[in-house]
Amino acid sequence: MRPPRLELRAGARVRWQPVHTDEWREGKLIRPMPNNEEWLVENEAGRFWIHVTRLRPAEEHP
Repeated sequence: MRPPRLELRAGARVRWQPVHTDEWREGKLIRPMPNNEEWLVENEAGRFWIHVTRLRPAEEHP
């Protein structure tokens, strides 16, 4: 079985692991930077710019 595919589109649910903690966070993609290297992600704690290499599909569990 293949892992879920990451969809880089506004409204998609994603997970990421901040560099300062081992705890995974979940949020919603808002919009990309013009160079598409980072996405603005929103969750209950606020909005954050996250590099695409740190993003995972929300269904995927570490």
